[in-house]
This record gives sequence, structure tokens and C-alpha cells, in this order.
Amino acid sequence: MSGIFSNCGKIYLDMAKIKQRNWLLLITFVLVLSSLGILIAMLQRNLGIGYCVYEEVEYSVNDPVPEYKGGEDCICSNSGDIVCKEDESGMSYEDFVNDDMAFTYSFRNYLDKDKPDLAGAELVDIQYKDGLLRVVMERESLCGDFNEAPVQAGMYKLEEEGIVLTAITNRDESMYSRVCLIGNTFEIQDVSLSDKSRFSVSYQNDQGNMTNFRICLANGNIYSNGDVFKNPDNNSICTCLGPEVECEEL
Repeated sequence: MSGIFSNCGKIYLDMAKIKQRNWLLLITFVLVLSSLGILIAMLQRNLGIGYCVYEEVEYSVNDPVPEYKGGEDCICSNSGDIVCKEDESGMSYEDFVNDDMAFTYSFRNYLDKDKPDLAGAELVDIQYKDGLLRVVMERESLCGDFNEAPVQAGMYKLEEEGIVLTAITNRDESMYSRVCLIGNTFEIQDVSLSDKSRFSVSYQNDQGNMTNFRICLANGNIYSNGDVFKNPDNNSICTCLGPEVECEEL
């Protein structure tokens, strides 16, 4: 009889150990899932695949957040932060949209100066193919430490003979205090140039100042100021002197 009880006790202990091991495996699994979720969230934030949460309401990238800061013009940026136009802004965002557009921003380098020149921007690259307009530009701003660019959200406004780009930028000097150069990339779908004889691309800052990038439109293509290209229609070499094009026969 004692052998039976001994075996039963051993079986009970074995079952207890199995349950304990199962619980440990379950806890480990939960911890791994939690860590994975945090890692994915961090990756989404770094890659610009984010969302914003305000007062327990979730907003997708570029969605307006009407309840933030008393109803100012605020939207959810692709970094997961909410950015707003400044009260003293000299321009209206009423006609600007972000439909069919991808916008990214990045830190370039710090600048050895006391204040950033916020008035203008410089065109770095422009491409147009199959209705996709891609514009890369650089401008001065205030950045944080560790090469941190300020939170931004891009928009655009289509006009009869051109497009105006803009970006709402967080200028909170408690977060961003170092003068820097930042890069902005706008990729806008479904831009038709087939019926255009002239087309301009400009950047408007949050004070309303406009910078015309002086691009040229020729043969259905867009060229930067100073670009040299061959005109297949009349076998000539042309130069973009934005917005005019000058050609010389070969």
C-alpha cells in the first residue's frame, strides 16, 4: 500500500512540475510577445508608419486632430506626433491637402549660426514619371540633440499652372534649439502635365514666404534650373533657365 501512495505522490509532484513548467513557458511567451510589440511599435515610429492617440482616440497619419489645443489646425504626423500651425502664422492652410502624397523628413547636419533662415528652401532634386512628382528640398530649421529633426507634416496645393508645397514644423524651442539643415521629400501621385505649357513648383513657408524653384517643363518632362538636355523633336541641345528653355541646334 505504501508503494501505491509513493507512486501517487510521485505522479502528483511530476504533474505539479509540468504545470509549473507550462506556466513558466506561458509567462515567457507573453513577455516575448510584449517585447515584440514594443519593437514593432518602435520600428513603425522610426519608419514613419505611425498613428497618434489623443484623449484615447486614435488618428491615422495626416488625419486632423480637431480637439487638440482648443481646435487649432493640427494633424497627425507620420512620426506619431501631433503638429499644429502657429498662431502667428502668416499663411492659411485652407487650400492645402495631403491626398495621394507621401511625405518624409530627415536631419542633414547642424549649422554654425545663431538663428535659422526660415524664409526659403533649396531644391535638391526633382523627378516626374507616370504621373508621380517627386521633389526633394532642403531648408534650415531648429533640431534637437542627437541629430533629431523637428516633427513635420507636409501638404501641397495644386494650381492651374503649378504646385505649391508646404510643411507644418514643430518649433517648440524647449525641444528643438540647435540650428540645422533638414531635408523634405514630397511624392505626389496623379499629377498630370499633358495639357500644360508651363508648370511651376514652389515652396511656401509658415509665414507665407514663397520660394519658386524655377523649374522648366519641356517635352512632358520637368527639369531643374541649369539642367542640360537634348530635345528629340528638333535635334537640339537645350538648357533650363527656369522657367524658360533655351536651345541650340546641333
